[in-house]
Amino acid sequence: MFNYSDHCPKIAATDIGQQLDVTQQAIHKMTRKYGIVLPKITNRSFFTHDLSKKILKIPFVKQKIAFQIVKGGTGKTTAIHNIACCASAYGARILAIDIDPQGNLTDSFGYNPSESPVLIDIITKNASLQDSIVTVEPGIDLLPSRIENVVLDNTLALEAKPLNRLFSKILSSVESQYDFIFIDCPPTMGHSVTAATLYTGMVLTPLNPDRYSAKGLEILKDSIRQMNKEFDTHVDYRVFLNKFSGNTILSDKAIQTTISEETASGKALSVAVRNSQDIPNAIDKGLNLFSGLKKSTAREDFEALTRELLGIKLLSQRETKSRQQSSLELT
Repeated sequence: MFNYSDHCPKIAATDIGQQLDVTQQAIHKMTRKYGIVLPKITNRSFFTHDLSKKILKIPFVKQKIAFQIVKGGTGKTTAIHNIACCASAYGARILAIDIDPQGNLTDSFGYNPSESPVLIDIITKNASLQDSIVTVEPGIDLLPSRIENVVLDNTLALEAKPLNRLFSKILSSVESQYDFIFIDCPPTMGHSVTAATLYTGMVLTPLNPDRYSAKGLEILKDSIRQMNKEFDTHVDYRVFLNKFSGNTILSDKAIQTTISEETASGKALSVAVRNSQDIPNAIDKGLNLFSGLKKSTAREDFEALTRELLGIKLLSQRETKSRQQSSLELT
């Protein structure tokens, strides 16, 4: 039974066809092969998580990413929310972990965590991971957060928890179930953020076109350098420009220099997310940019950002058949 609720992330069949460079007739022929008629909204066919997983069979490369920057208001939580929703519409299984005591990511998914265990409950052994994870969208599970997580850093410091093994120990029993694990971090550099960064090994940072984002990135980079030295590891990072207006030249030299330097070093993603009223509109309605099929610059940008960040590439029917044959030969 497939879930086609209003909240359910969706990808238009026309978009899938464009990426595969095939006609709509070819898309419908593909789905009929599985005995499936694509659902429609105002006569527009679409794919959902379950349909994409069954029909498209995208070979995801598993990744863990911590979303963080030492600055509030950059759109970090909106980014992780919509990237997760877009990836799920392509058939990916995602675990989103909210460790920010404000619980903004939890709110974004429309989940009330008042009665749910959160990370601090798991660390203090007052709850199990299995009791704490909830399903919030098809293909997306959430470890929610609430204000009680404000004592995370103090607890980790007082109990001298090994930060480089904290999340690995907690998540070892479920890691294999997910294609992507995303952690939404608070705008601090405390013990919990360090533990999340060491676990993922990759940080994604949204930069706004202002000098404060540039300064926040420098603080983050210094922290990563110290972390790599202290723990003998190789944490990396990527950045993308967020809340960008194509009609406005970047007015601050600091962010201009930062973007140029990060692009030259290969750390900047090529997609910039433009400012759009569609983002706050979706938030106000308790939806995500992929809840419907309406075209917008925000949806277009986040879909392109998701594909670039996660390396999502649709395979042609011939490539899919070849992979399946190779798998059979190996077994």
